Amino acid sequence: MRDFKRTDRLSSQIGKELSNLLIDTLPPPADVLISITEVSLTKDLRIAKVYYSVYGDNNAIDRAENYFKDNIKRIRMELAGRIRVRFMPELTFNYDPSIEREQRISELLNRIKKDEK
Repeated sequence: MRDFKRTDRLSSQIGKELSNLLIDTLPPPADVLISITEVSLTKDLRIAKVYYSVYGDNNAIDRAENYFKDNIKRIRMELAGRIRVRFMPELTFNYDPSIEREQRISELLNRIKKDEK
């Protein structure tokens, strides 16, 4: 029995290479900090949903979304050169608000803690 599925290994590799790509080859605008949070592949390995978070305000989120829209073909081509697969999955980029929610919950818990004292 295998410990890891092929989809898990490929998802991890896509996330790692995409992160490196954002640092080295295709950096986003200077004032936008993008972090890849998760890559989810369909079972047939044809579609990869890439989830990302952005440090900054709503304007930074919009710029990150436009960055991915404008560069999606080039990103896919660069990844295809870095990852050895028969078919490079189609990429869809989705904003992941979970980090913002986590920060908000943490702020609320700290406020409650202060109120109790």
